Parts: sequence; structure tokens; C-alpha cells
Amino acid sequence: MLFLIKVISNNQIDDIGNLLKREENLSESKLKLLLEWRNSFSPILEYYYKKLHTDIDRADVIVLARRLKRIDSIQKKLKRFKTMRLSTIQDIAGVRAVFKNEIALMSAYSKLRGQSTKNKMRRFDDYHSRPKLDGYRGMHFVYQNVDSMMIEVQLRTELEHIWATAVEIYGELQETSFKTGEGDQGWKNFFLLLSSYFAIKENSTPCKEHEKYSEKQISSKLKKAIKQLRVIEKLNASTNGIQVVVSTYNESGKTGKYAIVELDLKNQMTTVEIFNKKDVKKAIEIYTKKELSLKKEEKKNIVFVNIESLEKIQQSYPNYFLDTQRLLEILSKIVLNEY
Repeated sequence: MLFLIKVISNNQIDDIGNLLKREENLSESKLKLLLEWRNSFSPILEYYYKKLHTDIDRADVIVLARRLKRIDSIQKKLKRFKTMRLSTIQDIAGVRAVFKNEIALMSAYSKLRGQSTKNKMRRFDDYHSRPKLDGYRGMHFVYQNVDSMMIEVQLRTELEHIWATAVEIYGELQETSFKTGEGDQGWKNFFLLLSSYFAIKENSTPCKEHEKYSEKQISSKLKKAIKQLRVIEKLNASTNGIQVVVSTYNESGKTGKYAIVELDLKNQMTTVEIFNKKDVKKAIEIYTKKELSLKKEEKKNIVFVNIESLEKIQQSYPNYFLDTQRLLEILSKIVLNEY
């Protein structure tokens, strides 16, 4: 990935952040500065990706992915937290590991908590044991290097990953953000119940609103919500027809290492353009142009990722493929009292 060539001060970055909060257009020079700053997180991103790849038992891992935060995601976060400064956002760089079950998750957690790294651990949030108010579950480690750059390492179980991506997918389909408290109350209640149900299945703590209920009561309420909202029918109808188009930028004739993934909601299409390691600069150039040219009315999302295989991309970022197949399988079993 591209590395920072010149020193960019926090004041410069925070000034750009204030413009993003106010939804003001950035000049070409400020956009370039913002992208250079974001891409400068590449070294710490690579360090923690390799560290997890080496230190965690890969037999327990379903997905290991890394990404630099998209500009529109940065903007949404700044608008959501009014007093936040761009220079202090802790997840510009992010690594995510998804595990088969809670036993594997806790094993990885123990290893990370017990290890020393060349960077300082600034924060740890245990949303696995204490879910967020919206039902989100997982574990977040935040590390900071000597240059004050931070990275967030996320650990999730498969059920937590299914839940989180389902929230993102339905938010995309409804053009709303459940993360910021928007969205239909009935669907928010459904996701909250589903989170508590998954927590119980993993011997963890349900959401605060459901602590007074038994597993049987939560199950009953969840099945009622699934039927009343017609969750299975609606998700199946909305996500079943997505077309996936894969192409390869193969200038130097090597195996793919990176990919640009673009979801076009309007045309129900996901395009994946694969690049090899030697073409990474060209990949970032193309990605940057695409990212900066996106308009809200186009209903498109784009992400630049490292890849192991096309299948792994879809497992890591199912929201870009509107992939709810595993969720629908589970919901069907819940309704039939088979899960």
C-alpha cells in the first residue's frame, strides 16, 4: 500500500475532519492529504494482520481480514460523534478475525491479552460479555504505535459476525443506519432479540433489555418478530438476485493479492476487480478515483481489501454481496424449533 511521504500534522487532519462533519466539499489538495494520511496506516495494519495470522490457531478461524476505513465511513463516524476529532479515530486501520465458536474466541482473547507487542494497548472493549445497546457483540483491542497511529483489532464468533453483517445489509437495503439509532423500531427490536438469542447459545450475556427473560421467553419473542416482520421472506427477496462480476487487472501476470469490491444496490450487482501484489499502486489509484467519484444518489459502496480467495472476500465482507444465506438458514431453524 502507499506510505506517507511527508509529515501531516494533527491540526491539518482535524481541519479536514471538521469539513467532513459539515459536509463541505474538500479541495483537491485536502482530499489528497486525507488519502495520504489514511494510507499511512498501512504498516501498522500489515503488522497486526501478520501477527494474528501467525499467533492464532488458523484451524479455529473462519475469516481473517483487514481494511483501511472508507472516507464515507469516516465522515459518518465524525457526524455521529460530534466532539470526535479525525486524528483520534481509533479504527482508521482495522483487522478482524472471525472464529468458529466461543471457545476459539476466548482462546484467541487469552493469547492477545497475555502477549506484549511493540505497540501499546490503549483500550479493550468486551462487547462479547457486555453487548452494546443496539445488540452488537464482539471484542475490540485498540493499539497505538510510537507515531500515535491507532489500529482496532476485532474478534468475533461466527454468530456475532452473522448478526453484525445482517444489520449492515438490512441498513443498506433500507438506506438507513442502525448503528446511529435510525431505522424501523420493529426491526431494531428483532435484531436486539436475535443478539440475545445468539448470546445465550454461546453461554454469554443477553442484551440488558432481555436479562429478565428466560431463554424460552426470548426464543418465543424472537419467533414472533420473525413472523410478524416476515424477516425471512423480505431478506430472501431482497438479497437473492445479486449478480457478481469478477475481473482481473493482470499487468504483471501474477496471482491476485488485492481486490476492489463495489456493491451497486441500484443494479443489484457486485463487481470484484482483482490485482496482484506488483500492481498494488495502480489498484489504490483506481480505488481512490472510484471512492472520490461516488455520489450518494448512486447507491454504491466500495472497499479495497487484501484477499486469500474470492470465497474469503464474501465471507469477510458479506454485506458487499448482500449475502444473508447463513442467517436465513438459522432463522428458518429457529422458527421450526431446530436451533
